[in-house]
Amino acid sequence: MTGRLTELLRMPGPWCTVHVGVGTGTVDSLEAMDLLGGRIQETLAAAGASKEDVKTSAALTWRAEGMPGPCSRYVLISGGEVRINEVRPGEPPVEIIDTGPIPNLVPLLQATGADFTYVVVEAERAKAEIRLYRASTPEPLTQGEIHGDTENLKKVPGGGLSQGRYQYRTEEIWRRNANETAAEVDAAVEGHRVGLVIVSGDVRARQLLLGELGSAAASLVRVIDMNSHPAGADRDKFDVEVERLVAEALAHRQQTILERLAGADVKYRAIGWGESVQALQAAQVETLLLESDGLADKTALVLGEAPWIATTDDDALSAEVVGRASGSASLVRAALLTDANLELLAPGALGGHSPVASLLRWPAGMQRES
Repeated sequence: MTGRLTELLRMPGPWCTVHVGVGTGTVDSLEAMDLLGGRIQETLAAAGASKEDVKTSAALTWRAEGMPGPCSRYVLISGGEVRINEVRPGEPPVEIIDTGPIPNLVPLLQATGADFTYVVVEAERAKAEIRLYRASTPEPLTQGEIHGDTENLKKVPGGGLSQGRYQYRTEEIWRRNANETAAEVDAAVEGHRVGLVIVSGDVRARQLLLGELGSAAASLVRVIDMNSHPAGADRDKFDVEVERLVAEALAHRQQTILERLAGADVKYRAIGWGESVQALQAAQVETLLLESDGLADKTALVLGEAPWIATTDDDALSAEVVGRASGSASLVRAALLTDANLELLAPGALGGHSPVASLLRWPAGMQRES
C-alpha cells in the first residue's frame, strides 16, 4: 500500500480526511447513522472544504451494513473524488472530520502495520493459490494460481510393477507443482519485503512446498493445519487463523524494532520531534517510530518538494510551502515520501520520553555517501 499512498501524497490538495464510527449494532447507532452524513457535510464545510468535496461526501453511504461489532470508516477525498474508502473493525480512537493541505494517513495505518506485507498460500497437489497482502488493506495486492500437471493424479492402478511407476510419476508431478509454487513465493518474498508466509492446504502438498522454498521464505513460514478448499471447509476459521498469525507477526516485528532502538548507537538514532524532523529532511530515516496519539501539540510546514517537512520558513530552504498540518500527519507524509519504514505504536510504547523516534540509515551529523 505504501506505493499507492506515496502516489496520493504527490497529488495536490486540499484533502478531506474522515474517520468515524459506522457500526449499526444498536438502535442508538442506527439513529446516529441517519444523522452522520449531514454532520460530516456540515463539519467539512465549516473547516473550509470545497463545495465539490462536500458534495462528494454527501453522495457516500456511511453506514457499514453487515459488519459484526463496532467498526469505523476511513475516507479520503480530494478534487471531488473519493481516493480511499475503507471499513475497518473497531471504533476510531479519535473521530476525525477535517480538511487540510495533506491527507491524514495516521488513522489508516495505525492499527494495521503501515508497510507489513505477507503471503498466503493454499496448496493443493495439482494447484496452489498465492495471495500477497498488505496488512493495512483487506484486499490482496496481487493474487494468482499455479496450475500444474494433473496427469495420473487420480488414477488408481491395479497393482504390480505398473503401480510403482504410477506412484513415482504422481510424486514427480506433485513435486514439480510444489517447485513452481515455491518459486513464486520466493519471488514475492524477495520483491515485496514480505514479513510472513502463511501456508495451508493439503498435507502432502504442504510438505512438498516447504521442502522447495528458499531459505529466506522458509524462515518466515507459519502453517495453518487445515485444508480450506474442500466443500464444507470452515473459511471463517481459516480467516481467523490468518488474522491471528498476522497480529503475532506484527507484534514480534514491533518488539524487535523497539529492541533495536534501545540498543542502537546514539549516532544511529534520533529521539524526539526536532531530531526526527531533521533526519527526515535529510532522507536519513530508515524507520520512523510514532505513537499513534502523540504530537497533538505539534504542527509542521508541509512542503511541495524535498525536504517535504519543516518547522520554520528558513528550514524549508527553497521548497514551496503548501500549508501547515498536524505533526503526526506531516511526519508520516515525509517518511513515506523518503521511502522510510513506518511503525505506528500504542501510547507509551517508546517509554514516555517522547512519542516519536527514528532509526537512521547513516550516522547523525554525517553526509550520506554517494
